[in-house]
Amino acid sequence: MTISIGLLVLATVATLSLLVPVVAGAIEARPFAAGQWDNPLIAAADPESRFEVVSIKLSDPSAELRFRMTPGRIDLAAVPVRMVVAMVYPIRRVFGWPDGIDTERYTISAKMPDGASQAAMQVAIRNLFKDRFKLVTHQETRELPVYDLVLARSDGRLGPALQESSPECQAAAKEWFEAIRRGAAAQAPPAAVARCISWPSQPGIGTLGLRGQSIGAFVTLLPQFVDRQVIDRTGLTGLYDLTLKWTPEAIPSLLGLPQAPVPPADPDVPNIFTALQEQLGLKLESGRGPVEVIVIDRLEKPTLD
Repeated sequence: MTISIGLLVLATVATLSLLVPVVAGAIEARPFAAGQWDNPLIAAADPESRFEVVSIKLSDPSAELRFRMTPGRIDLAAVPVRMVVAMVYPIRRVFGWPDGIDTERYTISAKMPDGASQAAMQVAIRNLFKDRFKLVTHQETRELPVYDLVLARSDGRLGPALQESSPECQAAAKEWFEAIRRGAAAQAPPAAVARCISWPSQPGIGTLGLRGQSIGAFVTLLPQFVDRQVIDRTGLTGLYDLTLKWTPEAIPSLLGLPQAPVPPADPDVPNIFTALQEQLGLKLESGRGPVEVIVIDRLEKPTLD
């Protein structure tokens, strides 16, 4: 896929950091401080997965940004390091960036062995950073500003655009996810599951639609639109179908790119806070809470070809 500069800045984080989206969307949320960036498929992938061919070069200063991902391949041009990190880590929870990290842009091409899974490719990207950028990190928990996602109504009634997935879909998806947790081989979902679940491979600016996903998975998408981590405190379990439409506001880019312009506001479409209440029956409440973050201990300029 090729992504425009505007969409990269406003809505890329979910696309880049969830390369194995279906299972990431369906796992139930763990306690927030325990971390939420790995899912069963990635955990099951070989931790030594690597690209069989890799090329890293400095981009020409006049080169245009290019970001393409196809099965088993990545093709990037004029990308800052932060954008590549966002492919494998939640960028808003990464701290300790070295000074001057955004001064250079890179052209990166890489190919996985034939038949490699998307989960293996995500592991390979992490190993690429370890091998070529000498990336070393550690995890710690910090008390940070957050939003708590809660039910908006005291009677617990949900909004018109948020509905439980059918019992048949719930059962089929649960069986598949449990098989993965028990160590079943990573593979595409069976037809009965594929018909029930969907995850936005490219979230729109001001639109978001999900099918067969947990609320815990939904909150992993919200930080890019509200500029804080979001904790699921709804108490809702199971899988849901939802559609959310809102007027986006400017959010500072953390990808090492200029801030993209926001489309003109539609007076008939509310901001995301109001849209959550009116359409989904959910509400964001400001607070502070424990957030597991990734701290960079070492990150160097890459070895070039």
